[in-house]
Amino acid sequence: MIRALRLTNSFRLLLISLLFFIITGCGFSGPAPQQSTTIGNPTASDILASDPSANIIVYQDIVYQTGIQWVDELELTKGELVLEILKYSRVGDEFANGTASGLPVGTKIYGVKERGDIVIAETDQGDIRFYALVEG
Repeated sequence: MIRALRLTNSFRLLLISLLFFIITGCGFSGPAPQQSTTIGNPTASDILASDPSANIIVYQDIVYQTGIQWVDELELTKGELVLEILKYSRVGDEFANGTASGLPVGTKIYGVKERGDIVIAETDQGDIRFYALVEG
């Protein structure tokens, strides 16, 4: 009977030691660090960093980009003059309203009657459509 009691106490001691080892060995390190993501419209810097040859303009603080196939396939009617390109740049941080990366200064930009997220640049080579890059 005494031997069975010692075995039980030894088993209890072993069990407590194992639990202590598991608890301290798998210590709680606190909540996992959260990754921050910026939600919002892409900037000229964002676009030019991923594609340095991108043809973009900034109008009403929104970046517009050309070369989007489905936009080029739409039947659209050119509306009123909304902007004239004031500055040419390939440096994203220099962009403000009226800045372009692929159009010369003085290029006229027109709204579109059918949609508010597309503008048309009138150039010597023909009209170029730009689509607003907005989040959501």
